[in-house]
Amino acid sequence: MPSTGTETQVACALIWRNEQILLSKRHSSSHLGGLWEFPGGKFEPDEEPRTCLSRELREELGITPRTSSFMFQIPWTYGEESVRLWVYEVSTFDGEPQGLEGQDISWFPSEFLTKLQIPRANDAIVRAVGLPRITKIFDAKLACEPKTWVKKTHDKSVLYLRGLPPGRDLEEAIDSAIGNGHQVILTLDQLNCFREGCGVHLRKSDGVQDAMKRLKTLDRPWPLTSGIRDESDIERQRDWPSDAVFISPVRQTSSHLGMPYLGWNRFSELACDLGVPAYALGGMTSSDIEVVQRHWGFGVAGISGFQ
Repeated sequence: MPSTGTETQVACALIWRNEQILLSKRHSSSHLGGLWEFPGGKFEPDEEPRTCLSRELREELGITPRTSSFMFQIPWTYGEESVRLWVYEVSTFDGEPQGLEGQDISWFPSEFLTKLQIPRANDAIVRAVGLPRITKIFDAKLACEPKTWVKKTHDKSVLYLRGLPPGRDLEEAIDSAIGNGHQVILTLDQLNCFREGCGVHLRKSDGVQDAMKRLKTLDRPWPLTSGIRDESDIERQRDWPSDAVFISPVRQTSSHLGMPYLGWNRFSELACDLGVPAYALGGMTSSDIEVVQRHWGFGVAGISGFQ
């Protein structure tokens, strides 16, 4: 577990059942009373995040997680108090949820979450709901015809159709991707082909202010992504509302031999400060997802390892 200083540590869960998500309502007399939130609670001294999660869900709801997957951390400040949320996704559990501490609980369809009043620290969790753990990046030098490349993608993924100019090939690839349950991210020069089901990726060559103006003309783009390799990149795009971030290069790749790579420790440092899901990019394959999660990342992204 990374060093967290004087922050209050809190584990919370995105709990699924039958395509719905469980939320708890804060007591009206408590801080942020009356708001809906993702269940969880504070770490006990020297307690590990997943241990805290299991204990809190047992005490609050009477359930025991059977499968829990790390998503991301959210550093947050309430007045003078700094907290860090450790967010996990729970897909199966034992027991029937009950409000054992007198709190209201309810199941909501994922698309309804944006209509609820929730603490601002939970906004990033709502934006991450349904985000695939894999991002595949198109490369015309390695891939087949774009539409065929999309059809060869079987696991639900974010598909970054990089480098395709606006036109029929791009439009057909987008339609195929969305029709098969994938998410799509486009660059600013591809936005003539934007439609529902597409997000926008901010490249290092893009101006943030110009990108923000273009973003305001779009109808509910999701996910919004960007890429970083150090803190200066984070600062440069601070105004860009990223839902997820690609950190690269984590490993050395055959296409960039000799280029300095970050390694897992550095990846962890950056991932812990983003406040949104982090994808590891550079030398990754789909088999690396568990390694990424052990280093406080969300998922994997790649080109040659995903063709």
